[in-house]
Amino acid sequence: MVTTRHLYNQELARCREHFEQIDLQKERGYLMKFTTFSANVENLIPSIPRHKHEALFRKLLLNQVFTTFDQQCLTAGDLVKLRGDSSAFKNNSNKIYCTYHLGSYRLLTSLLFRNGVDCVLLVGSNMSRSQGGDMTEHIDALRKKHGLTNVFRIVETGSPTAGLTVLRELKAGRSLIVYVDGSPETAPEEGEADQFLSVRFGSRKILTRKGVGYLSHASGVPIVPVVSYRQPDLTNVLHSLKAIRPIAHSDREMFCREALQQLYDAFWPFLNRYPEQWEGWTYIHSFLEPEAPKHTYFKPNLKQLVFNESRYTLCDLEQAPILFDRRLYQTYEITEDLRDLLLNLKTVDSVEEVVGREMFTELMEMEIIH
Repeated sequence: MVTTRHLYNQELARCREHFEQIDLQKERGYLMKFTTFSANVENLIPSIPRHKHEALFRKLLLNQVFTTFDQQCLTAGDLVKLRGDSSAFKNNSNKIYCTYHLGSYRLLTSLLFRNGVDCVLLVGSNMSRSQGGDMTEHIDALRKKHGLTNVFRIVETGSPTAGLTVLRELKAGRSLIVYVDGSPETAPEEGEADQFLSVRFGSRKILTRKGVGYLSHASGVPIVPVVSYRQPDLTNVLHSLKAIRPIAHSDREMFCREALQQLYDAFWPFLNRYPEQWEGWTYIHSFLEPEAPKHTYFKPNLKQLVFNESRYTLCDLEQAPILFDRRLYQTYEITEDLRDLLLNLKTVDSVEEVVGREMFTELMEMEIIH
């Protein structure tokens, strides 16, 4: 007898087969997307060697294909394995579910709605426009299939009244679902410093919006961290972690800071175990807290100069060669002659004589050569 699990795995196998037929190197923008991904991995988890980054990136792209399929498959939610406190997913009291863009992360909303939970999904406006329709269709199909009558609502983070709307929903007994690791459109912008906190995350510090901590403290509703991931046998898991409960009359700013740090600390072991499943690698650089510049001193009499491959990557784009700064995430369009020089420094007796004193000094000060 063919089981639902067997049919599901067959469909994922088809997804994989179609994916493997794509020549990713020829896809528009692939090189810059991969280079940015590689820099992000190196900045947060430097223990993953650079030669493994491309295989990791391919796995991430495949996982995104699987995640998209799960959103279209009504039976995917039937096959989810629950870990942690399973009562956290039931309609017993409202909660603020803080989750991450790991694994098949959209399944949490599907599972909660199927369990009769009144859900408010907080997303960025771009996500609402590009995927909100699909999510609503998915919820409507679940509603029809299972005869559900509970509430589902999408609130856009960019709305001026988003905070008040969500707070009102929480006080009305509804649960909130929020992706605490952000999205490209929720990254810090000028004038928003008071909306962010700095937290430790891997080898760097990142800026994260503190709204979820504020909402929990103001409403008295506990935060429940939930991590989604896909096991090697392709089983989707939703793992609920220890709830973070606000203390009445405590300092709100302190609670926000401690709660956000706990949320990222809880996520870290899962990210290390399933790095290929985190969509956040594609945008986390927008949240990195700038590092203090490292002061270097110019030395005129140096041994053989080399291209600083640990900090910079050369990308041959169609328009022109690009020099990518993996530390500052800046790109510089360079000439083909400079590109060739950087690749062949060992054959040059005097770089200064080739490029001139001014450019040589700039190359040294920017640590492009050392």
